[in-house]
Amino acid sequence: MLRGARSPARSVRSATVPRRRSLPGLLLVLALVGGLVGCGDDAPSAAPDDCTRVEDGAHTLVAENLRWDTDCLRVPVGTTITFTVENRDRSVGHNLAIEGPSGAAKTDVEAGPTTQTLEFEATEVGPHAFECEPHASTMKGTLWVES
Repeated sequence: MLRGARSPARSVRSATVPRRRSLPGLLLVLALVGGLVGCGDDAPSAAPDDCTRVEDGAHTLVAENLRWDTDCLRVPVGTTITFTVENRDRSVGHNLAIEGPSGAAKTDVEAGPTTQTLEFEATEVGPHAFECEPHASTMKGTLWVES
């Protein structure tokens, strides 16, 4: 092509690309619709039969090998529970944290071996979560307050 000459105009063809549907997007929509259709509370409404009863308003929870010795406790509503937390894990910090309809309470994180005490007033019926905050993935359970 010569200097200063213009290049001939090129024809650009417009093509319509068919829109592909996204399989992950479709699956997400189906999951959401299915969740709404099957919407309901699947959480248990009462403590399992093998759940440990708290007797006389006192219970000792043992923390050992990054586990509680129980993951299910039950108590009548209106009970003030005195928890004794026995941390048997040498140089490992544990605590007890409880939260639910009755409120929340917790001890400080302390390295073991050590023993701590926590009072908790079970004033409202329902499940209350308890855990060791630094190890909540393995040290957790439910305190069932029953009428």
